[in-house]
Amino acid sequence: MATYEPRWGDYGVIKTGGFFGKLIRLGTSSRWNHAFIYIGNGKIVGADPTGVAISPLSNYPQVAWNQHEELSDAQRDAIVSHAINAVGRPYNFGIIAVLALRALGVKVFPQKFIDYLAKHDGYICSELVAECYEKAGYPICDKPDLCNPGDLAERLIWQ
Repeated sequence: MATYEPRWGDYGVIKTGGFFGKLIRLGTSSRWNHAFIYIGNGKIVGADPTGVAISPLSNYPQVAWNQHEELSDAQRDAIVSHAINAVGRPYNFGIIAVLALRALGVKVFPQKFIDYLAKHDGYICSELVAECYEKAGYPICDKPDLCNPGDLAERLIWQ
């Protein structure tokens, strides 16, 4: 089986270990708990509790890629540009709390409050991916601020 070589603008989802990885998978009923954008040259942009940063792809040896998306070069450029522009922004712990409560069946927050949290300067990993694609004119989630890694994984064609 051939190994997929990601193209700039592709997103990947992964399963990590640790307490928070397990908690995200449990809360989202998914086997995936992290997502990021490939920006080329072996680098990715992703959001984690330390904020949005550029990291080496080699940190994640087993990635499920969205290799079936038919993106133009202009869309790929827009995705990467938006991802790079987000570097340095904080993590959005508020949206994590909303997603966790929703996973537990608690839907007490009005949409205005969720919109407020989404406009916060920060991102969660899947929100960043969804927003980058939306800004490129290729929406992949109905509500980017409530998108989770499992939602992104549903779009994948398994290799």
